[in-house]
Amino acid sequence: MPKYLAALFALALLCLASAIGGGGLAQTLPQELAQRIGVAAEQGRQHQAALSDIIDERRQGANRQLETVVISAINQHPDLFQSIMQEAHRQAPESRVSLNQLVGGMFPGFAGTLRATPQSQESTQALPKQVEESRAAEKAIHDARAPPMRFAAPSPSLEERPADWPILTREGGIDGYADKDPLELLNKVFFYTNGALDFIIFEPLARGYRFIGPVGLRHALGRAFNNLSSPITFANDLLQFRFRRAATTFSRFAINSTTGVLGLFDVAADLGLEGHDADFGQTLHYYGVGDGIYLVLPLFGPTTMRDAIGIGVDSLLDPRSWFIGSAERYALFAAEGVVRREKLIDAIDFLIDHSDATYEDVRAWSFQQRERELWEECQRRTHIVCSAR
Repeated sequence: MPKYLAALFALALLCLASAIGGGGLAQTLPQELAQRIGVAAEQGRQHQAALSDIIDERRQGANRQLETVVISAINQHPDLFQSIMQEAHRQAPESRVSLNQLVGGMFPGFAGTLRATPQSQESTQALPKQVEESRAAEKAIHDARAPPMRFAAPSPSLEERPADWPILTREGGIDGYADKDPLELLNKVFFYTNGALDFIIFEPLARGYRFIGPVGLRHALGRAFNNLSSPITFANDLLQFRFRRAATTFSRFAINSTTGVLGLFDVAADLGLEGHDADFGQTLHYYGVGDGIYLVLPLFGPTTMRDAIGIGVDSLLDPRSWFIGSAERYALFAAEGVVRREKLIDAIDFLIDHSDATYEDVRAWSFQQRERELWEECQRRTHIVCSAR
């Protein structure tokens, strides 16, 4: 296990042990930490106000900036759990319910303490308008979570749903990683932190890109980034001894990089040379390497131990790591991230709107996507089962 994962896992265990074994939690909150919570609460309110027209109603009660600071603070100071939560409730009473639900799910060892945490005296003396707004927010969140009123629109059937959209676990979607998640507590920390970053940064950028970018331009940029990954595909085709596929990949790259104007146009496909994907995780699978444990990596998101190794090797195989400076490379990767995120807007919105257990359904979706990538004979079925595992 990487050193940083081991260290964070130990910290997560410390949080759990402190909650179970600690009879009394320290109540003195450092002034600097209280100020960070206050600043995050205010930034979150300003962010919500600025994006009120594009944030859906279900997520308007959540203060992502505050949630990120609170999660970080609990990780660093598990003995101050009660004080951190009381200060967060005092600074943002309107986000009390959504914050409690998030923290309770991420730190199950503190669940009982969370339910028992009283409101601070200052919070209970809030102005009537603040109390009224807080109760209205709680009612809105409760109504949004109530099963009869959960969805604004019915869930599209499996036949109507695009092939790369998730099949939720309550629909029978297979989660082949459920029994490979021994680091679930730690994974949830990264999962919700990634979610906060997506909510604050990548989702607004992706929606803005969709709004201003014509469909043809978006498709062209997607093809261009696919073309840039051709050297990785070519190397893995060779490592898998699939020489015909390697020849196709090389030909596609040569044709589309020249005649296709750096890959903006897929001229090779018009000539009968269809594209495909290959990565080092697939190469390891080709040689019989199993998934390993399920991981949620910072920024990279859901993967497995095998595929995490594959990400590292693929980065070494990527010519962009050799010939482009760091600043340009990071800018290119950021742009590619926005383009990829735009393609997932509808699928992610569907999952958020219809999921009863977001973490579990994202894990299941990750398994379903990887099955289709690893097993070429896999066909779309009501319940995704592609391999005889």
